[in-house]
Amino acid sequence: MNQFNPQRRGSYYQQGKGGGPTKDQRAETVEKLWPGYLSNGYFDACGNLHVVYVSRERVEPLVRAMCDAGAGLTTHQIRRYFGHCRTVETRLKSGGASWASVLPEIKKLDYAADDGFGKRPPKIPALFHDFICRNVAAIKEENDFLRGFLPHFEALMGFGTAHFRRERN
Repeated sequence: MNQFNPQRRGSYYQQGKGGGPTKDQRAETVEKLWPGYLSNGYFDACGNLHVVYVSRERVEPLVRAMCDAGAGLTTHQIRRYFGHCRTVETRLKSGGASWASVLPEIKKLDYAADDGFGKRPPKIPALFHDFICRNVAAIKEENDFLRGFLPHFEALMGFGTAHFRRERN
């Protein structure tokens, strides 16, 4: 399985002084909270989604840590990424787009997360940045996105509802 390699991350991991995340923020990874995360892919040998990716026992501690870190993950921030995924899903399921045409839209999540995390101060927590980057790297085909990543992201959204920081209007 394709492993996430922090050394490949350009702007995020190679920020110098005066901007971007601190060394401590860069050290916050999903792997530290969830050893072996995505190491066997989304699916078991029979093609079923590994239940851990939608289970409260594994997903809620992850989203809670995302929300407790630094400024915390806000409802607005996560909805931007999730909404982007839902738009891609709708295009795929309606037959209005091919997998090849939407794959670049999915890959855009990676650099959007880099941009959000690279701001000073970061707009998204390190753990959410890492979550997006690892999952984008794990998506190789339509099934990975529709039956793997989306249900996992839905679980993160659902279990996080009580934890997301809400912005004032």
